[in-house]
Amino acid sequence: MTNTITVFPYKPFEINDGITLLNFQNIDEYSNLIFRINKLKNGETFSDDTNRIIHFYTNDDEPIEEHLKDISFIGNLSSFNLNASSQMRIILKKIIEDSQIMLNEIEKVNADLNSVVFDSITRYSLPLTLDMYANYEKLLKSKDIKIDFSSWANYCDKIMDVISFYSDFTNKKMLIFNNIGRLLNVNQLNEIHAYLKSVDLKLVSLESYPMIFKEEKLNAKVYSIDNDHVRFDY
Repeated sequence: MTNTITVFPYKPFEINDGITLLNFQNIDEYSNLIFRINKLKNGETFSDDTNRIIHFYTNDDEPIEEHLKDISFIGNLSSFNLNASSQMRIILKKIIEDSQIMLNEIEKVNADLNSVVFDSITRYSLPLTLDMYANYEKLLKSKDIKIDFSSWANYCDKIMDVISFYSDFTNKKMLIFNNIGRLLNVNQLNEIHAYLKSVDLKLVSLESYPMIFKEEKLNAKVYSIDNDHVRFDY
């Protein structure tokens, strides 16, 4: 199924496998787009948006606005923290869901708590249940669970691990960034482009910089809108 983004007043931009760079040279147009994207990130789906500023579709009849769970709005790569508690919670939940051994251990701990701890402090036999997700942030901090990024040498290394995170631990189909084209060279973009295809993820980066022609040897799809709002597809 082909994904497209429509941004008023332009015809849909087809989102290909791998990387798609969507470049708005007009800073006001770009700023407005980022502003609206961040509203989407915060849960606003624009059901009452009569101006049709920005809408996502998987096809003409099925707006992706109804499936925002498939998209992760990441924004600036430089400020994205893989070790934030929200990311750690996703990892912990996925590990528990996928690990029958851990589930068995949780059940064993529950049984032990019921038979030993609870029985020792009360004459009643009410069950005591361990909530694995309760106070998960305290658990993670106390155990210092985190993704090791000591080997990162550049932003290419970071984005590779970000992609791996979403591929390994989530069901996301599309990642939306800002300005990765200014952080990565052509070889790095092509490397990431190939990796995204191998893990079946799409990446859209919203850009704003002067562009006359697509950079040579870049494999990714590029859409560039100039200051006069003329669209160029590369």
